[in-house]
Parts: sequence; C-alpha cells; structure tokens
Amino acid sequence: MDYRVSYEHSLASAPEEFIAKVPSQLVEGVPANIPRALLPEFISDLILKRSVRIGRYTICGSCNCS
Repeated sequence: MDYRVSYEHSLASAPEEFIAKVPSQLVEGVPANIPRALLPEFISDLILKRSVRIGRYTICGSCNCS
C-alpha cells in the first residue's frame, strides 16, 4: 500500500533545530497487513532508514492513504 505523509525534520548534526517541513511525501510498499495503529511507527522507520541525515522528526497529522 502507498501512503502520503507530511513531516518536519532536523539534521542529525543539529537535532534540536527543525530545518525543513516536508508537506507531502509518498511512501510506497507498506505491507497491507500492518495494523493501522502501528502505521506511524512503521512509516517513520522507513523514512529514517532511507534518510540517514535526519536527526529528529515529527509526523504531522495522520497518515493518509493515497
């Protein structure tokens, strides 16, 4: 399944300073058997794995199915 999310993040080198707001990003390939309650954590892990320079982040709102 694909989900569209928005989030704010900082760099790993300055984790206390939010530097970017990502208004919309498509996250593809989320298994359909992930319970809805665990989606934010699962998607957060995917974002961190592919963006190693991100320090701290906050997912804004809920995950919207795309």
